[in-house]
Amino acid sequence: MRGGRVVLAVTGAVDWATAGALRTTALEEIAAGARKLVLDFSLLSFWDSSGMGAVASAYRSASQVGASVALAGLSPTLEKAYRLTGMDTVVPLHRDVCTALTARTARTAQDSEDLRSAAEGRLGHRGP
Repeated sequence: MRGGRVVLAVTGAVDWATAGALRTTALEEIAAGARKLVLDFSLLSFWDSSGMGAVASAYRSASQVGASVALAGLSPTLEKAYRLTGMDTVVPLHRDVCTALTARTARTAQDSEDLRSAAEGRLGHRGP
């Protein structure tokens, strides 16, 4: 951990069999004092709702202690699936780790409700 910033490199697939390990590792880093947790998904080949649930869990834990979570490097296909959930409005997605580490994050109490809505598939499209 450098300056409270932690990068977790995730490779392969995050599905029902592996999402628990991602969730546990992310929560341990937050508990250890990470102020900004970046999940580097540049080598991720697949993820399902279990993986998205792990990201949501990390976000909830981080927000309780004033920390932030961001994703970096999703492939175009996985990025499209992530954006369709609406979770990108709560847990930001960046093109690479460097961008994620330098991005300013400002989250509000509304984000928890947005995340809950996104997870339930009720979040409408926002933006231009």
